[in-house]
Amino acid sequence: MEKMKTLKALLAADLSGAVWTKSAFSGSTGHDCLEVTRVEGLGYVLRHSVLTDHRIPLTESEYVAYCEGVRAGQTGLVPGA
Repeated sequence: MEKMKTLKALLAADLSGAVWTKSAFSGSTGHDCLEVTRVEGLGYVLRHSVLTDHRIPLTESEYVAYCEGVRAGQTGLVPGA
């Protein structure tokens, strides 16, 4: 249940001053990407670069596990890779 509390806290966090980061490969318009920000002590929040109100909360361990899978070339995490 602790995980659910963390995810809800991430969604409820005030992100008005958050610094969002997106890939350098997000296209010439800069609107073809996911953006991520870190919420200190809780985890990460992903959002769409155009539909910025659509957010996905991730605990620290979830985000790290996903990134490690991408780095390792895990099948299915990156379509076509």
